Amino acid sequence: MTTLFSGTCSRRTFAWALIVLAFVILLLLPCLVAACGQQAKVDPQAVLAAASARMKEIKGFHFVYEVHQPKDWKPGAGLYIARITGDVNAEGHMRATVDAVWGGVPVSLGFVALGDTHYIQDPISKKWQTVPAAQSPVGTLNLNAGTIRILDRIMDATYVGEDNKGGTKTHHLKGKVAAAEVEAIAGAVDTTDTFPTDIWVGSEDNLVYEVDIAGAATPNEDKRIWRSIVLSNLDVYVEIQAPQ
Repeated sequence: MTTLFSGTCSRRTFAWALIVLAFVILLLLPCLVAACGQQAKVDPQAVLAAASARMKEIKGFHFVYEVHQPKDWKPGAGLYIARITGDVNAEGHMRATVDAVWGGVPVSLGFVALGDTHYIQDPISKKWQTVPAAQSPVGTLNLNAGTIRILDRIMDATYVGEDNKGGTKTHHLKGKVAAAEVEAIAGAVDTTDTFPTDIWVGSEDNLVYEVDIAGAATPNEDKRIWRSIVLSNLDVYVEIQAPQ
């Protein structure tokens, strides 16, 4: 009798557990459906359009532009940019520090871009020299215009999901960008290939917080290379003048 009673209680307990579990699932189901529905309703084209409009009106931003090489990469004899850290204002002027590898030796250069005139600080003498933009070591790099062009012309854009960048909730989008649109980001492009691209846009403020671009821009680059632009201090103006 004791064994039968214990077995009956166990079955009843299990049955009640199933009932409670089913009840909890029924309570949570509307929330889960709403969450999935909300994510599915995110239109990547609408996000990109809103981000483009917002980025065109901001006062400026701080940025970290980085070229990510494979671990087994070995620099050649030329100049290779590894990282650029600085500020861009609404006029498109840039003030930054360029970390590069020159002939296998790491160097750090002061850099200012005012329209078609670029200023480069000699890493040894610390003196500034003026060079035309066409002869600048950063080429046609224009992070402000380049970011907007990518927002406007990215192809096959899809919504990946929600993410967090710098403490800000963002929409993560991905797509492909034509070589011509990457030139302002890479500084120089010699290919017709498209570039897989990921973009993170603030879900509430429509500001761009990061852009990642994968692929070689020139034949001498490793195919595994990728570039990232991380933005912060968005919509903050920084006055940039020619160095004295």
